[in-house]
Amino acid sequence: MGKKQAKPAVPPKEAPEPAAGGKTWSANLTLLLDAVHEKFPDVERRDARMVDEPALLVTPDEVLELAKFLYGFEKLPMNYCRCVTGTDKVDKFEVVYNLASMHLGNVATSEGFERLALVVVINDRENPVTPSLIDVWRTADYQEREAYDLVGIKFDGHPDLRRILLDEKFIGHPLRKDYPIEGRLEDMKAMCAYLDEDQVRMMKEEAGEEFDPVRDVPPNFRR
Repeated sequence: MGKKQAKPAVPPKEAPEPAAGGKTWSANLTLLLDAVHEKFPDVERRDARMVDEPALLVTPDEVLELAKFLYGFEKLPMNYCRCVTGTDKVDKFEVVYNLASMHLGNVATSEGFERLALVVVINDRENPVTPSLIDVWRTADYQEREAYDLVGIKFDGHPDLRRILLDEKFIGHPLRKDYPIEGRLEDMKAMCAYLDEDQVRMMKEEAGEEFDPVRDVPPNFRR
């Protein structure tokens, strides 16, 4: 019996925006959002639905200027990048910089820890590129490399853009929606040294090739 054909991936439906008045922000965060709207009128809002933080949607062309503006906003400087994630949305890619304003001596109160999501929307699937923001937030360094490694998003201007979790010889980006779930042997051959005997055997059998435990598995990975 043949394998079931996988259904083609389709972009997820966007959840409805929160009802008007459903979200309230601090006075300083409201000032920041109003300032962004005035200086960057093309930036869209998509406030987070699961956590209490607003989100700003920006194109790669505007993200560097907006990032510098957020970092230097006097009333509420977004001076800390908590994490960076890259996501394949099927029809586009998104890079999310989760930011915070850290006020020394007052980090335990809501006034000293305000959060904001900066979302870079990349519509070019063939060549997803966006400026690196490590000159603004140094903590984005390794996490931009992770998004490059696993999703294939390139960060222009990054001084050391190379894989960080996978071997340099690894082919493809495993967190993309079009990456095969079971893996292709041709794509995985470069990684055989990091797989155990059962994994290599399974890939060989699926590819219709004969498995040789002496040739295909390094001594320290044999059972």
